[in-house]
Amino acid sequence: MAISQKFFLKRMGVLNCTPNSFSDGGEISSSEDLMAKISSFGHVDALDLGAESTAPMNESISWKTEWERLRTYLPFVTTFSGTLSIDTYHPETMEEVLRFYLDHNLKQNLIWNDVSGKFDSFVRDFLSISPNFSYVFSHNLAPTRELTGRHMDFVRNDLNLEDLKDYFFPFKRPQVIFDPCLGFSKTYEQNWMILNHFSELQKLISHGPWLLGFSRKSFLRKKFNLSINQKEELDQLHTEVLSKIPMQGEVWIRTHRPEFIP
Repeated sequence: MAISQKFFLKRMGVLNCTPNSFSDGGEISSSEDLMAKISSFGHVDALDLGAESTAPMNESISWKTEWERLRTYLPFVTTFSGTLSIDTYHPETMEEVLRFYLDHNLKQNLIWNDVSGKFDSFVRDFLSISPNFSYVFSHNLAPTRELTGRHMDFVRNDLNLEDLKDYFFPFKRPQVIFDPCLGFSKTYEQNWMILNHFSELQKLISHGPWLLGFSRKSFLRKKFNLSINQKEELDQLHTEVLSKIPMQGEVWIRTHRPEFIP
């Protein structure tokens, strides 16, 4: 891994409880599947639990449908000693998660992994609840939460690092994790531009931790001419690409195969 002396890597394992996720839809359909997946991760700092696919080819679902999926699996991650991350752009879903936390008196650190890119009153209320709660602020150009899944309808062809700086810079809070949200509202070239200049982006915005999530993304598959069914090859390539990216500070790596990350 190309690192600086102040680099601190954290591993976040993906748990998609969805039937239609392009990368691993249907792999988790029971509590046994979930526990087997967690066991395969080895050591991870966080589990990222999601129940809606935001791939552009899929229709959005209601928060109630999402919560019905999540509530099936949430009890099985309460014994995990690390951080729990909830991948949702629905504030109502996070309200249900918080109610579950209070009802069960849970002490885990909690991350709201919100790909909507909307730092609104819901987010501020969430962060005010506990210093142990963090929020992933993502770069998504969809104008509303409701249009989050249609992010590729809102691509800017002239996106550059200064635009990302302007987007993130005002949100200087210790609980905020910045995510360039690779694969969302970006062209193939823009995704690689961000990865190739990630250390420069970190220098432009040096007041917070970062999250990188491009495991099994289409722009990775396209570069290496692989299909989504070639998961083993994709996961190995993901690790190789990461090893060549200079980084600094705290960086969360969101990946389907955290056991591959050295």
